[in-house]
Amino acid sequence: MTTIFARLVKSTALAFATITMIWSGAVQAQDYPVKPVKLMVGWSAGGSTDVYARSLASFVNDYLGMPMVVVNQPGASGMIAGKTAMSAPHDGYTLYVQSGGTFVVRMRIDGEKSLVSAYDDFQPLGSIGKVVTGLIVPADSPFNSAAELVAYAKEHPGELRWANPGNGSLHTLSGNIFLQGNDITAQGVPFKGGSKTRNAVAGGQVDFAFMGISLMAGFGEKLKALGVTDSERDAVYKDVPTFGEQGLTQMGISSPLIIWGQKDLPADITAKLVEAIAGAATSKGYAKMVKKTGVAAFYATPEEALAMVHELDEIVTPIIAELFK
Repeated sequence: MTTIFARLVKSTALAFATITMIWSGAVQAQDYPVKPVKLMVGWSAGGSTDVYARSLASFVNDYLGMPMVVVNQPGASGMIAGKTAMSAPHDGYTLYVQSGGTFVVRMRIDGEKSLVSAYDDFQPLGSIGKVVTGLIVPADSPFNSAAELVAYAKEHPGELRWANPGNGSLHTLSGNIFLQGNDITAQGVPFKGGSKTRNAVAGGQVDFAFMGISLMAGFGEKLKALGVTDSERDAVYKDVPTFGEQGLTQMGISSPLIIWGQKDLPADITAKLVEAIAGAATSKGYAKMVKKTGVAAFYATPEEALAMVHELDEIVTPIIAELFK
């Protein structure tokens, strides 16, 4: 009799504990968020990704009800920060911001060794900007157009030095595509992040760079933009022509900057994050703030953002296979 009673008490206690855990989890999801949300940035402070992240953090509290704290963890073209976000508890308190283009470029270069996957590990929660790559030279450069630079490089193969934000960046891939497409060669000089790349160009350490054109902001006296890789002109730097407008091959490459959450986040938490990001990214205050820093607001839903990533993946995969064979 005592044994049966003991078993009954034990089973009842276990059942109660299970119900309590389920109830607690439901309450936690319902109350989310109850503390600040971390936003992992895989690039140095001052770069275009960091600028977008900090601008969003300034407004998301109005829609989420909690502050968003930007955490910079540079390395491996932003993938180390992605690994950190993936390793954190899957409770909606650690998110990741990364260019869709750079994400797939890094994935395709690393293959099975990739630290994280845009498709298997994460889900887009919305796009908050558009990353446009520019061909940038020092302000006192003798080149005043991309066509002039190409003509010189053809006559002086391998002489020019070009900077980029790292071997896994979409900007770097765009630079390689530009060189290959125009049948020219130059010495590549990789840096860790866009801000360091910009400083190298501004300081005259290199002849040109491929980096986010938004990094021109505040450096107009030291830098000069010769063209953009997109099929249309940048929304902020409208006076910078595309390569197609200059008689060169039109590249048509740009990328949405996406806020990513772990793929298995609870549906209700995901919905709250999507709604908050959409609200902040489409607000007038956010648009004004990012424009002052040299970038333009660009919102896309999670579904639209994922479609853009797949489209970029189709473009870059065969090119990477050729460049890194």
